[in-house]
Amino acid sequence: MEGNLKVMVIVCHPADAIDHAGGTLCLHAERGDAVTVVVCTHGVDSHDYRRRESLNRGGAAVTDKETAIRDKEAEVVKGLKVLGVADVRFLRFSDEYVNVTSELVEAIAAQLAEVQPHLLLLHNPSEELGFAHTDSAVAALKAISLANMPRFLTRPSGRSFPAQVFFMTMNGHTNQLVSEGIRHGNVLIDITSVVERKVAAMDCLDSQYYRGDLARKCVEITNGRMGLHWSIPYAEAFQTLHPEVYSDLPANEYLMQYAGTPSSQKLKRLRIMVHEVPVREP
Repeated sequence: MEGNLKVMVIVCHPADAIDHAGGTLCLHAERGDAVTVVVCTHGVDSHDYRRRESLNRGGAAVTDKETAIRDKEAEVVKGLKVLGVADVRFLRFSDEYVNVTSELVEAIAAQLAEVQPHLLLLHNPSEELGFAHTDSAVAALKAISLANMPRFLTRPSGRSFPAQVFFMTMNGHTNQLVSEGIRHGNVLIDITSVVERKVAAMDCLDSQYYRGDLARKCVEITNGRMGLHWSIPYAEAFQTLHPEVYSDLPANEYLMQYAGTPSSQKLKRLRIMVHEVPVREP
């Protein structure tokens, strides 16, 4: 497609856009696309580990919830700014118990109708069935048709949206539900050129203890694994909802080049890079 795209990612928790698709969002922002991040829950009950630890210990100096929500949002805004993304929208639903409700579906539909993205990134609805990521993805899928209806579509554009949905491949837990899900995508985005910025963005997520070693370990074992067999040092993986349609069989430029590359050169690319990224100061 010629011209700039509108790319939207809808995630369950505040940090999800950065650790699941931060490199991809950064690349789209670099090429001039309009990138919008929608966060369904405030994430403080489940993903503010510092506050949870203080509460569990009965600590006296526990940050009040409203302040904790603002602090967590500030972390995400700061991290996304490192990636070149400024349009961040927080719906602030509770993350204590995430469910597919009409309120959540309609809140998402309102965002979709306003932005009308060409491409939409979501959690995989088969990810750890019964967990929060699943419910936010199902709510977003329901919201797509609603957003294209007259009640929400106050500014018709002459096209339905989104044209394609990409499911982010899950990081997940190590349990039986995850083992039955899908961790491999049919679309790989080479984020090697911006992996340092992704690590730096994750360094901003202090409430989840990402700063320092954890950010680097997560990127290495997740994004390093996704591109391993294709000589991509760091990749983010996605699965498409709709089939990709061509007039003839596609010959992928990267795979054609890869097929003619000697093994010695393929393996030489796969060096560890993230340990060299300086830890970002608070």
